Amino acid sequence: MGKGGKALFMKPKTVLILISGVVAVSFAAIFIRMSTAPPLIISFYRMFFSSVLIFMFASLRGDIGAELRKLRGKDILLLIIAGLFLSFHFAFWVTSLSYTSVASSVVLVTTQPLFIVLIEGTFLDKNPSKKFLAGLVVAAAGSFLIGFGDFHTAEFGLIGDVFALLGAIMAAGYFLIGGEVRDRIKILPYILIVYGFSSVFLFGFCLLKGLPMLSYSGYNFFIFLLLALIPTLIGHTSFNWLLKEVKASMVGVTILGEPIGASLLAIIFFDEYPSYWVIAGGSFVLLSIYLLWRQRQFREVV
Repeated sequence: MGKGGKALFMKPKTVLILISGVVAVSFAAIFIRMSTAPPLIISFYRMFFSSVLIFMFASLRGDIGAELRKLRGKDILLLIIAGLFLSFHFAFWVTSLSYTSVASSVVLVTTQPLFIVLIEGTFLDKNPSKKFLAGLVVAAAGSFLIGFGDFHTAEFGLIGDVFALLGAIMAAGYFLIGGEVRDRIKILPYILIVYGFSSVFLFGFCLLKGLPMLSYSGYNFFIFLLLALIPTLIGHTSFNWLLKEVKASMVGVTILGEPIGASLLAIIFFDEYPSYWVIAGGSFVLLSIYLLWRQRQFREVV
């Protein structure tokens, strides 16, 4: 609700960015499955190329230095921590795709809004309304219907499911910190620092694993670039932009549309047709997104 009790409605620009973000991140699992590189290498180059492209764009604008100098020490620390959470998110989730199916992995990693609400209620004393919790239950039911059907039609490993859930927890921390900082920081310096430090942490993970950094085909580097351009710069950046207007829990709920998008793309790229479980679960997810957005859990446009 807005000031004076009036209901708020999203601007067309906000809706377009929201939809574009969901479509873009739906390509992530598809591109990752196309690569033959180790998961940590895929994660590192995705964030490294994203950071380089953002830096080039920001440098052309010419005002990034002034924006960075305005940042306070506390905010820089929070951005570094957000980058750490993001690096663990990608490390866990991309690794999960080596052990379990696309549908199972994407469904489990998009349970992040449930963890956001759990963290907010446990540590931040932000208890959601009963209607909001009911919407999350519907969302969870839809997600696990998709996963249930996949569990019974494809071979999967428990370790992959655990990695995907760990990725969801890390994403919850990343979005919660982003929701705190984005009120004070513009989008370009925000993503430059967060993505940049995420790539630094992932580089360290690769070194600890003893992975070669350059011995990959041109095809793989093309996939890394696609991951940077579409799921990251369009997808994740769209969600980071939304954090200024939309609560972190609502951004997480919106991402629940990703399993639907990924399932549809899997038909095109891998000839994987969704089961009735996936169709039923996808319907629940869409219903939950509609119900949750009707709660108008978003902020006034600044």
